[in-house]
Amino acid sequence: IAQIRHLDALAAEEVPKVEISLPEIEEKEVFRKHLELLCQSAVAKAFPDMVTISLVGFGSLASGFATPGSDMDLSVVPSLKHDTLAVLYEHSIKQRIPRLLEGAILEANIGGRLLTRTRVPILKVCEKPNETLFKALSDERKKWEELPEAERYIDPPPQPKSTQKPIPGAGTDTAAQTAVKSEPATGNSKETTTPSMPSPLSEPNRSVNNGENNGGTEPKERVPRSERAWAREKVLGPLDFPKDGVGIQCDINFENPLGIQNTHLLRCYSLTDPRVRPMVLFVKSWAKRRKINSSYSGTLSSYGWVLMVLHYLVNVAHPPVCPNLQLCAQQPRNLEGLEQMFQESKVGGYEVRYWKDEEEIMQAAYVGRLTQNRQSVGALLRGFFSYYAAVSPGYVYGARPPSFHWTTEALSLRTPNGIRLKQEKGWTGAKTTISGGKEVRHRYLLAIEDPFELDHNVARTVTHPGIVAIRDEFRRAWRILCAISRNETPSEGGLFDEI
Repeated sequence: IAQIRHLDALAAEEVPKVEISLPEIEEKEVFRKHLELLCQSAVAKAFPDMVTISLVGFGSLASGFATPGSDMDLSVVPSLKHDTLAVLYEHSIKQRIPRLLEGAILEANIGGRLLTRTRVPILKVCEKPNETLFKALSDERKKWEELPEAERYIDPPPQPKSTQKPIPGAGTDTAAQTAVKSEPATGNSKETTTPSMPSPLSEPNRSVNNGENNGGTEPKERVPRSERAWAREKVLGPLDFPKDGVGIQCDINFENPLGIQNTHLLRCYSLTDPRVRPMVLFVKSWAKRRKINSSYSGTLSSYGWVLMVLHYLVNVAHPPVCPNLQLCAQQPRNLEGLEQMFQESKVGGYEVRYWKDEEEIMQAAYVGRLTQNRQSVGALLRGFFSYYAAVSPGYVYGARPPSFHWTTEALSLRTPNGIRLKQEKGWTGAKTTISGGKEVRHRYLLAIEDPFELDHNVARTVTHPGIVAIRDEFRRAWRILCAISRNETPSEGGLFDEI
């Protein structure tokens, strides 16, 4: 009871601090429209009477889980003026648009940097770059412009590596962990170039077994790990945007048809119960304070944290706080409806079906049809931290409290009960694959299945130091709550102390 009271009070204090204001949302929308006009003008000039584009918002601002200062996530949605242009667009126009937009943004004295060593291109934008940053971005652009035309749109072939085949029992994911080449986020394939070497700001506590093997077979021998200094925050390079001081920041995504669908799914979950949003904001704020919310640095993206919260609310809380929206999708009543369902539910080759009628969801929630759970936010947070801290309760009578098995289980929001085994999905060893001519490093130390892109691990860039840090923070949080239940002052400080 003391733990619940403490968490209720903490949520009442902290959640209002991290709720984004309406004026900030409106300011970001004005900037989005400005960017959209710039990009549309550039495309119209380069490809007259062929294609136009729009910038559609997705991610936390669209889902309702944004916090103050959140980046905007925008997706380029093309519209061909003639169906006959489809082949030309796929083989010529599409690959030129990212650089075209980068140039238009820089010409408007806005900061722009195209990331190309990614699964899909990401154009990072900042509204008001300082003089030093803008010069660095402009110089980088000039290097590309000076390339011969034949080399401008060709990705360099990936260097051959011995790690391109799955490594049996490679949950330890050795030296390649420190070279994070890609980053997932809000279903939006957000990735980064190889980061600068981090400064030795922190060394993770080795409380997680270094031989963790993602649920695969225990290896007979373990290769000694070469320890490297690791920081929970990446050291910024000359082309990296600082956290603040450069105006509104956004990521423009290309070739990301699932991002908008993922965002709408999360938005629909936020409408199922008034406790969902404060739960998500609390956990996101806690993870940010403890510096375990950056897949750039080898921890977990905001999207991953939202999925962890939703997994708890849908599958672990008893009774469930939210229904499983993917299992609630309305079934067709006749053959014609079945055919229409199959035509409309495929996006990017993946099945996208869920209960998506916002008015219906809100009405069902209003009349109390979606849940019988009456726990407070504090009680739900207590269960959340207990579940992921995964502390053994020892010998107890009756059913043991639920806990997440980090080494063997994958979170799967679409699945009844929310869990699939890593081994069942083949997620038992680190591997490198080639996607679009680029290397993509897959790790399964933490496994969170994307709700629609079922072969995508949202947590694939979590490195060994990252998983150690995440699990240590859950254990620290639980130790603090246990001290509070004993009416003691926690020796490790407060839950929200900034690291």
